[in-house]
Amino acid sequence: MSKENLDKFVNSLEKGDNKQAGEDIRNALADKVSSALDDAKVDVAKSMFTGQRGVEVPEANPFSGNDAAAETPEVASDEVAQ
Repeated sequence: MSKENLDKFVNSLEKGDNKQAGEDIRNALADKVSSALDDAKVDVAKSMFTGQRGVEVPEANPFSGNDAAAETPEVASDEVAQ
């Protein structure tokens, strides 16, 4: 359906109808975003029920927001670094 909306957008531009072209491009973008969200919902559902992941995302440290695997562990002040 996004292709149809893009065709409508191009036709509106060719006719010089900018108002309709604006509505057509909004519709095309809405279809594209909706499709991407539907794909993401499928990936989330797979990971919830099957354990499969569509995209590998590193685990983030909840305090720093950085990649938890890349961070070096801190040494407590009472421990002696060797």
